[in-house]
Amino acid sequence: MRDPSPVVSLHHRLPRRLMAVRRARELAKEALTSAGEDGAGDDLALVITELVANAVRHGRGRRIELRVEADVASVRVEVENRRWTTRPRRRLPSDLRTTGRGLALVAACSRDWGVEAGGRGRTRVWAEVDREAAEAGSAG
Repeated sequence: MRDPSPVVSLHHRLPRRLMAVRRARELAKEALTSAGEDGAGDDLALVITELVANAVRHGRGRRIELRVEADVASVRVEVENRRWTTRPRRRLPSDLRTTGRGLALVAACSRDWGVEAGGRGRTRVWAEVDREAAEAGSAG
């Protein structure tokens, strides 16, 4: 019988630029793989993509912070940066808008998600993905 999965903890600062989206997925996959896991699955990759892309597009400041923590049941992703230009919120889909579906995707792929105000004008958006979904497939 296999021992329980080790806890994975990753904290990394990334530039608030589009290249951070791909780098965040890579870092999560590397952290999970180095801990003996299969890597990051499609749901987890999509959650990371949307949270980081939203921080790049709507945030302020030069850097964003990525945190990924995994235990035997779930993987939690947090993306934090200076106060966003608008408070992150889930929108209703519209045929008239080409954007605004990111947090709806996050909600569909995660078991829970939320927005928290941090100290010194920071905003943290987080999501928890069930471990089974996080290990099904691989992130790119």
